Amino acid sequence: MTKLTNTLILDTAAQLVEQHGAADVTLADVGEALGTSRAALYKHFKNKQDLWTSLSLYWLDQVLAVIFPFDTSGYSSQADIAHDWLWALANAKIQTNQNDPQMFKLYTDYIDGNPEVLAIHLQDLTSSLAAALKTDDLIHVQALLQAFTYFTTPAFATDWGEHTRDQFEAIWQLIAPSFETLMK
Repeated sequence: MTKLTNTLILDTAAQLVEQHGAADVTLADVGEALGTSRAALYKHFKNKQDLWTSLSLYWLDQVLAVIFPFDTSGYSSQADIAHDWLWALANAKIQTNQNDPQMFKLYTDYIDGNPEVLAIHLQDLTSSLAAALKTDDLIHVQALLQAFTYFTTPAFATDWGEHTRDQFEAIWQLIAPSFETLMK
């Protein structure tokens, strides 16, 4: 028998959600698919809410793997790092929405509808960008994230299209001249 791990449970739950939708998947279904009892799952997740929270964050971590952590080798300026990190974040969400809009909506609706989960996601983003920039100036890191929310917030996904990259670059051009001064 395969050892029951959080990753195995999350992968199995993700497959079931893709096949049947989140509303129709129970802990019993996940346990059955794994050949174990629902009670065995409680050793890893305290309830269905805990599993869905973990599953949503796990899904996001996979979607955003390019920034967790962001490879800064080869960069010579914080501005270039910030630009590319922000575009990597935006592009990952845009591509995921284009390639699998149903799952994108399912997971992002769950995250957006749960303030505690959203706070975890925002903290993860802030920590990743701060680490990439090698700064502890979280006020300016958070301001950067806020400046680009149009390109990363699922509520705007219906507006993302062929001109999104041009719009991103236009906003970056507004920020770029003051970037180095702000990030000291």
